[in-house]
Amino acid sequence: MKVIENLAAETLNQEIEKSVEEGTNSVSDDYSSYKKITSKINNKAQKVDKKNVKVTLPWVHIAISNAKRLLLDVHHRMDNDFLQNYLNEFCYKFNRRYFGNQTMERLIIAGVNHRWNEL
Repeated sequence: MKVIENLAAETLNQEIEKSVEEGTNSVSDDYSSYKKITSKINNKAQKVDKKNVKVTLPWVHIAISNAKRLLLDVHHRMDNDFLQNYLNEFCYKFNRRYFGNQTMERLIIAGVNHRWNEL
């Protein structure tokens, strides 16, 4: 998840240019700003009509609704300066929701396998 200023096609294209590999396939709803998406995304991108979005992209909606709930419940007052940090925290927890008792082992593995960049 990434905080962006707005959902205009130009803003989306800037983020796509930074984050997406050339030739990537995409699945999206039929939002108007997606019609002018950069050429980096495969032209055969699958568009889902509004009636089937929740069926085709369920985890997108689950993640967004859970993020909204976290921001409203835990972080009652949000500053824009920290919004990206809040979303990073949410994504970290969301991606590890099934680790359960393995969290400590995963932390140890991550620490042992980490390679420090030389200055």
